[in-house]
Amino acid sequence: MTKAKSADAQSPREPKAAAPSAPTATPQAARPNVVLHGRYIKDFSFENPAAPVVVDRQDLRIDIAVEVGGRRLDSLHEVVVSLTATATHEAKIIFLAELSYAGLFELDGLDGEPRRRFIYCEAPRILFPWIDRIIADAARDGGLPPLNLTPPDFTGLYQHEQHERASAEKAVAETG
Repeated sequence: MTKAKSADAQSPREPKAAAPSAPTATPQAARPNVVLHGRYIKDFSFENPAAPVVVDRQDLRIDIAVEVGGRRLDSLHEVVVSLTATATHEAKIIFLAELSYAGLFELDGLDGEPRRRFIYCEAPRILFPWIDRIIADAARDGGLPPLNLTPPDFTGLYQHEQHERASAEKAVAETG
């Protein structure tokens, strides 16, 4: 599971679901093929304890926590991005949104590390524009200022997790 915390910024550009590029000399049949078969909300909660409140967007402090998980479902992979957004103003919680959003991906021609990298880096990047829209709509419908989230650096998070895992395995091997 990959985790991140970041501060809010501007709206993301919507990425396109595309297979990782292969060298041009590779025959078409050998290229990886990625298909997004569906996307859906697994769990969603929006709390607005300060309503009604009038707060300018620049006066809000928005903290974001993100986790990414993946599991195999028959021939598909379910990738779940869980996001918690907490907005505060002068130490008072203005809103709290918790969303688990999933996508079902078919990953033909991706095995091992490239498959894992797609699940924890590319799939969350593909899903993020819908996550941003759901959170923004909930905040707007809650009477709050417009909110657009900046996508986390999913590749950086994945690399950090890989480094942490390698360090832990090395420590276990040295003490064993």
